[in-house]
Amino acid sequence: MMKINQVKCECYVIIIIFLYTIMVISVMYITSFNILADVYVETKKEFMDKWYPTLEYKDLLMRNRFSTLIKYIKGDIILLQEVTPYIRKKLSTVFGSDYNILPLSKHKTDNHNTGNLTMIRKNKFKNIIHTTFYVYDFAFGLTKADDISIYNMHLHDSSKVKRKNQLKKIIDTFDINNKIIIGGDFNSNDKELHSMIKNLNFKMNVTDKKGTYLCEKPMIDYIYCYGFSEINGYIDNSISNKNCYTSTIKKYGSDHHPIYLKCL
Repeated sequence: MMKINQVKCECYVIIIIFLYTIMVISVMYITSFNILADVYVETKKEFMDKWYPTLEYKDLLMRNRFSTLIKYIKGDIILLQEVTPYIRKKLSTVFGSDYNILPLSKHKTDNHNTGNLTMIRKNKFKNIIHTTFYVYDFAFGLTKADDISIYNMHLHDSSKVKRKNQLKKIIDTFDINNKIIIGGDFNSNDKELHSMIKNLNFKMNVTDKKGTYLCEKPMIDYIYCYGFSEINGYIDNSISNKNCYTSTIKKYGSDHHPIYLKCL
């Protein structure tokens, strides 16, 4: 009888370990972070006074921010915006042993060669296929990792109409037979824009919404998941209104705040 009970106990342990392993493998920790390409930062006084009134130009240079912002790059799937080829190379040096650093999805809208960069933790997926497509010359990264479609996006910065059209084009590519993760800089908290995603049963579940860009209150960076049973997220923004321009750059190494999501 004791041997039978021992065998049963061992079987239960094996089952528990198996189920726990399956759960750990299926959990996705996702980060989206606009890291501020310093090629966009101008030296003109009027530019600095408008956008970064309490900052010195040197504080905005990537070489003085890189070691800070990489502290917030973590998880299984990393969605970065405003990345240059040079910064991709630096990120490869730091994270290349643990992550697949996918090709940079470069925008065609300017001469700065910036774009969206997706990084995926090694050994998390068996098959990874990355492509780039364009809407209004804005690049959008689409990575298919096993049964998950991952979109890395940076919507139009000034046109509400173009943002909606861009998102519509992205939605047209969705394969609802797969799980879907879509994240990045939406450049807007417009309800009509986000309802285009939410109406398709995408979830975000960030309960404590905060601003994700400098001192502004609107949340403009998002991650949505589709086809997952449990979704929880948060925004890393602990900056008070006092000296928030300087404090944001000094703490996060960017003018955006990182957003994190766990999908199971």
